Amino acid sequence: MAEFLMRSMADANRLFGILQAQDFTRPKKIVIKDQDRSGEQNKKLHACLSDISKQVEHAGKKWDVLIWKRLLTAAWLREAGEQPQLIPALDGNGFDVVYERTSKLSVKQCASLLEWVQAFGAEHQVRWSQKDLWEGRY
Repeated sequence: MAEFLMRSMADANRLFGILQAQDFTRPKKIVIKDQDRSGEQNKKLHACLSDISKQVEHAGKKWDVLIWKRLLTAAWLREAGEQPQLIPALDGNGFDVVYERTSKLSVKQCASLLEWVQAFGAEHQVRWSQKDLWEGRY
């Protein structure tokens, strides 16, 4: 299996070379998609979530990082005009929210989520523990 990032026409030419070397007697699957979130974005997101979980109460409680990730991702999706899915629970007791997995977000989507999370934190006077070495360029 060949997988690589394409950033220029030179990369496209390299892809063409790989395609020419393929055995097409067996079907191939080619997928072109935006790059998933970066490692730096993941670190930044989890640092922000950790700070929020330690400093912000919601519904009278402090929640762990996973709950905050779900709450913030669902709110971000709603603000972006998308809807997390609310599905009746399998056991018939209430509803479960099926939300976007942050690991599947593109770099652009994750940058938008990070910006939203940081705005939420600013509105709730969160003191960030991690310095922004990338100056918001995630």
